[in-house]
Amino acid sequence: MKLFISFWIIILSILIAGGCSDSEEIIAFKNVNLVPMTEEKIIANQSVLVKGDRIYRIGKSDKIKIPQKAKVIDGKGAYLMPGLADMHVHLTGEWPLPQLDLYLANGVTTVRDLDGRDFMLHWRQEIKQGKRIGPTIYAAGPIIRGYENNAPELVVKQKSGYDCLKLYAYFSKDDYKKTMKIAKTQNFYTVGHLPFAVGLDGIIAERMNEIAHIEELIWELIDFDRNKYLSAKEWIPYLKQVFSQHYKPSLHLEFQGIKNEYLQRIIAVVKKLESKNIWVNTTLYLDQIIIQKLFEPEKFIAHTTSAYLPQKYINSILQGKEKHQLQFKAGEDLAPVKYEIDKMILIELHKADIPIVLGTDAGTGKMGIVPGFSIHNELRILTENGFSPYEAIVTATVNASRVVEAMIGRDDFGSIEIGKRADFILVLKNPLDDVSNIKDGHGVMAAGKWYGIKETQKMIDPALLPTIPVVGGVVNVRTAKDEFITVIDIIIGKSFSGKLPDDIETISVIGPQGVLPLRKENFTFWPTADDFYAVIPGSPKVGTYTFTVTSGKREGSASDTQSSLLPIPVPGISTFSPADGEILRSKTPTFSWSAVVHFNNPVFYLFQIYDSEGEQIYRRGRNQGMTSHTVPAGILKPGEDYRWRIRVSDSGHWMEEQNRSHTKRLSFKMAQTLE
Repeated sequence: MKLFISFWIIILSILIAGGCSDSEEIIAFKNVNLVPMTEEKIIANQSVLVKGDRIYRIGKSDKIKIPQKAKVIDGKGAYLMPGLADMHVHLTGEWPLPQLDLYLANGVTTVRDLDGRDFMLHWRQEIKQGKRIGPTIYAAGPIIRGYENNAPELVVKQKSGYDCLKLYAYFSKDDYKKTMKIAKTQNFYTVGHLPFAVGLDGIIAERMNEIAHIEELIWELIDFDRNKYLSAKEWIPYLKQVFSQHYKPSLHLEFQGIKNEYLQRIIAVVKKLESKNIWVNTTLYLDQIIIQKLFEPEKFIAHTTSAYLPQKYINSILQGKEKHQLQFKAGEDLAPVKYEIDKMILIELHKADIPIVLGTDAGTGKMGIVPGFSIHNELRILTENGFSPYEAIVTATVNASRVVEAMIGRDDFGSIEIGKRADFILVLKNPLDDVSNIKDGHGVMAAGKWYGIKETQKMIDPALLPTIPVVGGVVNVRTAKDEFITVIDIIIGKSFSGKLPDDIETISVIGPQGVLPLRKENFTFWPTADDFYAVIPGSPKVGTYTFTVTSGKREGSASDTQSSLLPIPVPGISTFSPADGEILRSKTPTFSWSAVVHFNNPVFYLFQIYDSEGEQIYRRGRNQGMTSHTVPAGILKPGEDYRWRIRVSDSGHWMEEQNRSHTKRLSFKMAQTLE
């Protein structure tokens, strides 16, 4: 029987090797200590041969014959381990250095994006085609938050190409049931928050596949009214109040006191998950980051990895306006208590063998979690809370691949075995002794592409950080005349010390088909937003755009990806109120407009008012379903002429816009005497 099995292993190896074209380069790692992650062991003096993006041969270095034309990487006794996977990220284009580079340089060869933006599919395709470097991307579809009017129907509208479905916290019980039923019918893997009205019992009953954060389980320790029918804006203040009332008595307790207070309740919550095959994503480094931002913001900003954060985010911390600074305002002391409880939940999940997968929540640019670097902190936290180094690494390798298998049916990476995807990190010291040894990488292979130490160091070289803060965007616009144009915006950050617009000397844009015929003189400067914008006839080409500005020896660059071209309808103005040319007598006039019809995708409305010189003086919205707005007193002056219009886009955030439309500007006049 053993001979029979060995025979078929040999045949399989030959088939895998033969399945690759002869033109594909062979890369051979020799003299390495293999960390296969098939079990907790190190196999000394090994060679691993890679053809294309697959592992096709493994064996002792003195036994395996390396093809003459192979590229040889001599490990000289270093350790070859699987690349890491961060299974909870938010990929965006707002980082000073490319996010994907930050991941690769830190040994992250797989990411799962849970942000749901169209350009993820485009980035993934570019990586496969060799047009962009980066980890393998798995992607969730657009987030369904639960407060949408047609939340269950949005499942059906998910595009092909997405690998899973992310559900947020604002579902009613009925809508959650309907949504999960459709998701299962459509064979979608579901990952999400615990909806406040649904809770853990509800997601277990509906068989959600994965809980997006360990911290979600903390709500199961609190008694609150899940039958309240609240909007998203109402749930948050209600729960902040409940959270504060529940945990404030614990503020005086040391860790042992907190443990005594909550341990039995945590064990009871974890017991509900036993044998349910529901994955739990970690994201605990966020807790540690929050505490530092609240109590030691200067230390947080001075950390070496904070140099990679967007300047806009750093400014928000300095101003005390950062997301978590605002969330925990007047309740800062609750953050350390929350972290201790979250770690207790982690420990009990581990003891109960609940399946755990590593994620860090990196990448939004709004929370301070730097892509790539964050995974090493997440691994450290696991080993500080009961995980052996091997067990911690499993959550970011073997378990990540098991989650992907549940999503798309392929257990394709996470261990070093014949036929698996060639994702490796070459490290100098044994990672099974200490996970911090992984940071001392000597090179990374992602899907068969090798990046040596010089290449990975260059990816995160601080010298590459832009000296001019820049954000850029490209968008497909349908005008009131039913014509399509390309609008390019290049916004200079507030920390730029020069004078705008004069001190920006050059502007250049590279699109999918090369350099665009645009120079600084082709851009109009909008001082209110420090925005250089240009208009080009016709829709943009699909692909990535890179924007570069210079000022003397200083340079800044940004990129944006146009991944879809959608003809968003222009709202009909016949029902708009006030009508074109109308005189308004109210100090607080209400404007209303018709909604877009015959368009299946979600749209967001922006209301804009311009003065007689064409300067925008007021704007509100980017809200879904918004069809009216009342302007507060004091904005519109008696006797003045104004114009207004509506802009409709496919996103509620400017940085995420791909397509939009706008109406013509309708004129109105304020009466000399206002009521």
